[in-house]
Amino acid sequence: MIEEFFRYFEGTFNNCMQAMSHPTKFAMIELIHEKLDGNRFHCIQQYYVDKVPYRNTIIEVVQNDSRLILKNYKDEGLTYLTGCDIIMEKQGSEFIGKNLCNECFVKWQDKQTRLQTTSILGNDYYQVIDQGYDINTDEQIWGSYNGPFKFVKMP
Repeated sequence: MIEEFFRYFEGTFNNCMQAMSHPTKFAMIELIHEKLDGNRFHCIQQYYVDKVPYRNTIIEVVQNDSRLILKNYKDEGLTYLTGCDIIMEKQGSEFIGKNLCNECFVKWQDKQTRLQTTSILGNDYYQVIDQGYDINTDEQIWGSYNGPFKFVKMP
């Protein structure tokens, strides 16, 4: 199962088709998942046009029975991001993922926010909903407002 996940996850993805079809609802984003040693990936998220990363992490994939746990680390110094693990479960030919707690905190502009993530990873696609919520009011203040970002894996 973990080897299949690696094949699906490794590579470059973008949502250009979705963004061009709905330019007021979706920014053009590129995801780069580069396999490192062992079970680790260097993961970059950036706007497609300017290629300036806004998220740069290391993800370690750990198999735990029938689940995969994606552990997130800040790229610089490999600082573990407590509460930001994503649990992936195989359902048919897809991996379905989400974070299971409300303790993944991300600074956005000058606010501390709580990140909520859900995802679906297939052989040549990756659908992601990342949403940031104000930790005091629980109001969504960034992220997916119009459904999942639909990324296609580039050849």
